[in-house]
Amino acid sequence: MKALVTNATEDGGLAAARSLAAAGFDVIGAEARRLPWGVRSRYMKEHYDLGGSDFRPFADALVRLVEAVRPDVFLPIGTRGTLTAVRHREALAAMTALNVVDEAAFMTAFDKAVCAAECRRLGIACPDVYSFEEARAVLEQAPGRAAVVVKPPWDVGAARGVCYVREPAALREAVERCARLYGGYLIQDCIPGGVEAMKTVVLLFTPRSDLAAAFTTQKIRQWPRTGGPTAAGRSTAERDLVELVLPFFRHWRWRGAAEVELKLDARDGRHKVIEINPRFPAYLRFARSCGLDLPLLAARLALGDERVPPRAFPGYRVGRRYVAPTLFARTVRDDVRAHGFGVALRTARTDLRGAAAGILGLLADPLPLLARTLLPTRSSGPPRPAGASRPSASPPLRPYDVI
Repeated sequence: MKALVTNATEDGGLAAARSLAAAGFDVIGAEARRLPWGVRSRYMKEHYDLGGSDFRPFADALVRLVEAVRPDVFLPIGTRGTLTAVRHREALAAMTALNVVDEAAFMTAFDKAVCAAECRRLGIACPDVYSFEEARAVLEQAPGRAAVVVKPPWDVGAARGVCYVREPAALREAVERCARLYGGYLIQDCIPGGVEAMKTVVLLFTPRSDLAAAFTTQKIRQWPRTGGPTAAGRSTAERDLVELVLPFFRHWRWRGAAEVELKLDARDGRHKVIEINPRFPAYLRFARSCGLDLPLLAARLALGDERVPPRAFPGYRVGRRYVAPTLFARTVRDDVRAHGFGVALRTARTDLRGAAAGILGLLADPLPLLARTLLPTRSSGPPRPAGASRPSASPPLRPYDVI
């Protein structure tokens, strides 16, 4: 059987390719870019460069690819691939098996302001959302101590565009910059607390909207340090977090995958939803190393395999460590600059404890990881406003792509 996987040069796509190839699928990879020297995963029989950074040409090319290769199952990984599958679900379903949510549900999660409002309506705790005037008043009441988060209105991934503002004078420049680069902005309360307060819940639903599997984690490191993708984490079994977020997915009769990011607010002791990403996360290999093969399970569900029973929670090994090598290296570099080599080395050794097996597992398919390090780093754009943290790089999706 043939399986088509998007994000073929990224961690999520590479993990999915390895899982499906091990199960006997011929894996076809698709991506919006090629790695240097044409490097691709050893687990992919074919690889297609769909070209360009804009969503619409990518989506058109992906639909044409499905029509040409006729895979038995299509497993979209990443925002571009998932949004294409959602928007062209009926046409694609006539050519391949897939399991994705409808567009209204996808956009409710994808639009951060709408998602926050929906969570509040359903009784799910999330940070307060401020108008510009309300945010300025918050900062003026406690200058240098209070903080707000300015972020893009869409799920652009990897904490791109997120800016932490502590000075009233910096607020206007932060929101104007976000609006200019991302087509709008959202201002939220900044929940205090370190990286250990950050949690994630990954969920996978059947075509009939039943929960098939759940996977929870706690972050140990993230990059950028102020907030971003997981650089190191550990698997947990927090059933209460799964139950906390399920009302959103039950209401929208979710199908396929989603990831929820939460933060524990020490001020009231409640976990609050930071965002809901309507797609698989990048760290699929972590769940697989813990014994939960989400890509294979997703493919079997899409194919209508009724022999796939729901996984009893947790159904995976708890306390395992995960490391994203490139992001982890960046956190170590930042620690060296801030605290010196000795302190950085000691804390790195502590956070790496128990992660050796996962790191060694990368050696099974090392070339894509090495080739990605040679790609140019995206620019972070104009200088940040005074009193604001540096936002990350420009978004992979522009507003006109999704509206």
